[in-house]
Amino acid sequence: VVAGSDGSLRIRTEAATYTAKYRDADGVVREVATGCRDADAAKSKLAELMRTAERIRSGALSRADAEVSKWQNVPLSEHIADYIAELQDRGINADRVATSKAYLTADCEGCGFRYLRDLNADALRKWLRSDPNMGAATYNWHSALWQAFGAWLCGWRMNGRRKSRTGDQRLGENPFDGFGKRDERSDRRRVARALTVDEMRRLLDQARRRPLDDALTIRRGKSAGQRTAKLSDARRDELDRLGRERALIYKTLILTGLRKNELATLAVGDLSFGDVPFLVLRSANEKSRKGSTVPLRSDLAAELRQWTAGRTPSELVFAVPAGLIRILDRDLLAAGIPKIDDQGRRVHVHALRHSTGTHLSAAGVSPRVAQAVMRHSNVGLTMNTYTDERLLNAAGAVELLPELPLTGSRTVAPTVAPATGKT
Repeated sequence: VVAGSDGSLRIRTEAATYTAKYRDADGVVREVATGCRDADAAKSKLAELMRTAERIRSGALSRADAEVSKWQNVPLSEHIADYIAELQDRGINADRVATSKAYLTADCEGCGFRYLRDLNADALRKWLRSDPNMGAATYNWHSALWQAFGAWLCGWRMNGRRKSRTGDQRLGENPFDGFGKRDERSDRRRVARALTVDEMRRLLDQARRRPLDDALTIRRGKSAGQRTAKLSDARRDELDRLGRERALIYKTLILTGLRKNELATLAVGDLSFGDVPFLVLRSANEKSRKGSTVPLRSDLAAELRQWTAGRTPSELVFAVPAGLIRILDRDLLAAGIPKIDDQGRRVHVHALRHSTGTHLSAAGVSPRVAQAVMRHSNVGLTMNTYTDERLLNAAGAVELLPELPLTGSRTVAPTVAPATGKT
């Protein structure tokens, strides 16, 4: 038991590792944990600290370089953990944070990165290109992630939309600057297909009826395939409500262009059913983190008002299932809608958003208005990626072009030709 500087009593125990005590370049006494259990190893660490302090005092080493050098023996996994913690503190979408952590960890394992000195752009490029199934979009995701992580290691921090070099400088320069990207247009692996109006109606019909139909259908025995299973009234009501919710989820995704995660976080209090009905996307739940107001079609607004009647503002509008993509696949099959067309384009949950953009264009909505509905920063994204040209009425559009009659000898000749029998 020892007395502290303030006179209070404290218990001092023997540490598991050695602590180095020395004077830094400014003559200030420092105590630094060496992390060493072996005395000789700890003495070596102390000598290194003292040598660094001496080099700074003599001008042979800058303080910035000394700051960088102290991070060199910290395992890369700890740097990644600190980076992920900052992303979480900034309120970055949880799914994006989880993906960033998974990609960084997997890439380090594949490239053999263990410490900061191992980081190498060529090694990362070879590792990413070794996966024949990696599309351009995923490759670019990795590229942007490592460039951002490299900038973070160099001390760059984001304050809102402004970037400043106010963090710990763990690297002198970013080894992934200018890493490069691939052309996503020429290498799209999961091209989405927009649904036709008929397909959308069939999908909603099947989604509405399938939960109850599946429960009523007998799977085995002589009555297999018949819809004669016995269900209680309470169970029927439960399945009927489930089908109604599923159909309303699809309809809301199509008529608003919301993304799955945006819909899953939508609360009853975010809906407004005034003269002009709309929903509010809070910035924390929107992909762009800006916050938006999304108009609601009147019939959808009426159905949402009925669906949320009597519920508190904090309740979620829908219980969006985690396995929605598998549920959608079964609904597509039941509705006789091919998931993949003859060009390899797919129908998936995000393809419902492509249906929004496509049918806005097909209805003659101007590109700028369609861009606002889709909440895109670039109108080219709305018109090119989220518009399926095969569903646009190109023939009808051509008929709207101005009439251009030809003039010439055939039009003039009958007016000047001589009458029959006269020379």
